Amino acid sequence: MQISTLKRLKSCLALALQEKIIPNYRLKPNKYQMRILVISHKPPYPSVDGGTLATLNMCLGLAKAGNNVTVLTLSTQKHPSSLEIIPNEIKALVNFEILHVNIKTTLLGYILNFFFSLRPYNIERFISTPFKRLMRKILLNEHFDVVQLEGLYLYPYINTIRSHFKGILSLRSHNVEHHIWLKLSENETNKVKKFYFKVLAKRLARVESNISSKVDALVAIAEPDRQWFVVNNFNKPTITIPAGYLKEEIVEDFEPVDFPSICYIGALDWLPNIEGLNWFINWVWPRIQSEIPEIEFHIAGRNASEELAERLITERNIIFHGQVANSSTFLSKCPIMVVPLLSGSGIRIKIIEGMYLQRAIVATSMAVKGIDIKHNEHILIADSPDEFAKAVCSLIDNPDLGKKIAHNAMEFAQNNLDAVVLAEKLTGFYKKLEG
Repeated sequence: MQISTLKRLKSCLALALQEKIIPNYRLKPNKYQMRILVISHKPPYPSVDGGTLATLNMCLGLAKAGNNVTVLTLSTQKHPSSLEIIPNEIKALVNFEILHVNIKTTLLGYILNFFFSLRPYNIERFISTPFKRLMRKILLNEHFDVVQLEGLYLYPYINTIRSHFKGILSLRSHNVEHHIWLKLSENETNKVKKFYFKVLAKRLARVESNISSKVDALVAIAEPDRQWFVVNNFNKPTITIPAGYLKEEIVEDFEPVDFPSICYIGALDWLPNIEGLNWFINWVWPRIQSEIPEIEFHIAGRNASEELAERLITERNIIFHGQVANSSTFLSKCPIMVVPLLSGSGIRIKIIEGMYLQRAIVATSMAVKGIDIKHNEHILIADSPDEFAKAVCSLIDNPDLGKKIAHNAMEFAQNNLDAVVLAEKLTGFYKKLEG
């Protein structure tokens, strides 16, 4: 009789768990190293920019390192996604929960935020009540050891997470966000934009300086960024884990473009990219053309404004490809890659991708910040128009130099930036925090 009663109780409990009447957060399977929930304000797939690629590679790396990984992400008009478009080989490794929300930046939104809110507008616009509800449901019905926030834009959801999750809450910082806007303010000539960027930078800096009281750990993509947080009141455990790359992403079947040529890829709706590309076309490109008139400049990037797209289409010897289906295929076609970044923070994932693909890269010192590579060994670094043009021309005039630098870059990337190895290091960090 007692055995029969016990069996019935077990059956009722199993049914309750199946119907999600009782949350199953106490039932932790032993199959995985850790169960990790990654929350993002934009979907890792499709990987349309460096940030999304950094998130996707980290998630795949964590999964291949033996963790159970779930991604909870917003899908927006600017960054749309759905389960149907994610390849099965990715879904076999990572679980996805995707919520599409209607998020638009408007002039009225900027004005209302500026006068009636203390939050940065680029954080406030990602607040979604349905996303909070989905987050709450997932945290109640599933067990996680770690919740990892992909960037500062998830800051408004911390209280919701804390109300339903007692494990490790970490912030993965892709950038020191306010540094980007402060630098944009310094370089901006329009007085209204200059003032607004400065106010936005101040608001972001306030959030970044106070984040230590909200989370349990910081995972920085670049060491200078980690150091900034430590100096500015972050007194919890920290670690630097660079953005990694997966070896299987390397493309070998491609048709190279005509030589001589150089290439650039980047999201053309991100202000630092627009600023850097305009600087290059205005000041560096004419110098290169005067030395090598037949050279071609191949540019790829999504969401270019009509004004920028028209300029790229009409400029002599510039071939504008728009958004490309595969960044690795595009980069593999051209032996020389340029990264003319004047403002920013974190690590440029496209540089890491270019290194893995054995491209010879010319970049500004701002672009390589946070990557421990050496000028003239793994990359050519140039900050003035004259220096940048001379560096590009030297690679074209001396192909052996380009091949040597590209080979050294590839070796460095393979030895230091493998996504699975970096994910194993991150897992070890979380294991120590777990005790």
